[in-house]
Amino acid sequence: MDLETAYLVFGIAFGWIWSLGILLSPASLGERTRASLIMFCSSFWLVGAATFLSGLVKTYPILYAIHIPFALGIAPLLYIHFQITLLGLELSKKENLLHFLPILFSVILLLPFWLGSEEFRLRTLQEITQGKTYSSILVFLQITPKISILSYFLPLLWIYRSYLFRSEQDENEERARRMFLIFICLVCFVIFWGLTGSILRRIEFVKESIFSLPVLLVVGFLLSQREPNWLGFVGKSLREVRYKKSRLKGMDESKIKDRLETLMRREKVYADEDLTLSQLAEELGLTNHQLSEFLNQRLSMKFSDYINSWRVEEAKVLLLEDPDRSILAISESVGFNSKSAFNEAFKKFADSTPSEFRKTAVLYKASLKF
Repeated sequence: MDLETAYLVFGIAFGWIWSLGILLSPASLGERTRASLIMFCSSFWLVGAATFLSGLVKTYPILYAIHIPFALGIAPLLYIHFQITLLGLELSKKENLLHFLPILFSVILLLPFWLGSEEFRLRTLQEITQGKTYSSILVFLQITPKISILSYFLPLLWIYRSYLFRSEQDENEERARRMFLIFICLVCFVIFWGLTGSILRRIEFVKESIFSLPVLLVVGFLLSQREPNWLGFVGKSLREVRYKKSRLKGMDESKIKDRLETLMRREKVYADEDLTLSQLAEELGLTNHQLSEFLNQRLSMKFSDYINSWRVEEAKVLLLEDPDRSILAISESVGFNSKSAFNEAFKKFADSTPSEFRKTAVLYKASLKF
């Protein structure tokens, strides 16, 4: 193994170990899962680079482009993570799936290559420089992850430019902003440099971009260790910018709150496990953004937390009123689709597990009899 390949293998291993470490962090399950997948996919992108630069792809042609579906997942995952973690928005399942359609298309385009004979794969790779139709498609697929990342990142940077270039009174927030800005700019520059090299067929540009990726992984890890709350500061300020022009202006917010509580307390809409932000907004006669703003700015809660808080309160009542009913049955009746999600939410809003809560209540009732 040459030095270049060993360097890339180090980047792959570092990223995968970090992704496992993220899964063990104290953040919410959704946040951990998204961040871990982002790190895993980013590291898997280096697998394609390592197999190509080491020449391994010539010996095993099926390895060609195996990284593309993973690399195409980076931008959508980052976008969804950005929307949920930093902006506090909730995206519907349909919206989430739309962002991952390019992955499906890439797999469909790559299937003939992967399922073809060894001879077909070798011939296709040899025809890459000849401009044959299918070979040209494979070449284009190689640059789609870079296009995807830039098409997601650059518009977001433009939208929130007023935040990125402003000064903060709080020193910690100012430092977090600076770190966020520098890191995002570095990522965009590295990706753009690699894209430029691919378009101009300057292999040295492409290699410089590839070899910068492990460095970015290490830098990102060091920043996260030095400033573990930097995303919290960034998210707070981004939400302030986003809601600077309120979409609720001129609306009777007390009526919105009353109607919302009626839907929860009397109609118990939270018990629908498929309830989405869009459905609840429609019930209230609001847009998704208006409801999201109301929950985040007026109630200081994300949609999922707001719904889960009502579910947990209802579960508490059922746990006490019906001690013979199983915890799983109760979790399903209040709208949770899995026991693990129920336990996590219950712990968050009740500071105990459902079984601990029930046990404590039973002991308390028993003590009253003496």
